[in-house]
Amino acid sequence: MKKLLVMICMMFGCVFVAKATGGKTSKTKAVVTARAQHLSDQMIKELRLNNYQSKKVREINLQVAEQVTAIEQQFAGNQQKVEELCKNVYAERDLFLENVLSTVQYNDYFGDRNVYRSADQKFMGSLNDQNAGGIASSGNTGAASVSVN
Repeated sequence: MKKLLVMICMMFGCVFVAKATGGKTSKTKAVVTARAQHLSDQMIKELRLNNYQSKKVREINLQVAEQVTAIEQQFAGNQQKVEELCKNVYAERDLFLENVLSTVQYNDYFGDRNVYRSADQKFMGSLNDQNAGGIASSGNTGAASVSVN
């Protein structure tokens, strides 16, 4: 029952986030998709997920990336508020992943949550650098985001 309630809340959250962002450009959608894809690929490789788990993790990470990106855009000037709201989104992701991953996989994920979060931030930094034309700094950031163990 608790799982069902959390899933319903997550679905409504996605609907409201989509509604709040209105007609955002396809560039934002591309960034969200790239963000979710990057994190999912990393998790699939490091946690050794099967096809079913991979599909579910991609879905979960896409929802999380949409919510986090919307929060970051809405509260761009207030980093403390962004971190506070994102912390709640990440906690919801943990609940969903607990139902998808095996106990061993979830323990590995749970221990490396901060590593995944920092890899996501570095990836977004590299995207922002590329969009701003910072070729030299994006190359360094991209290399750092790949070597996460």
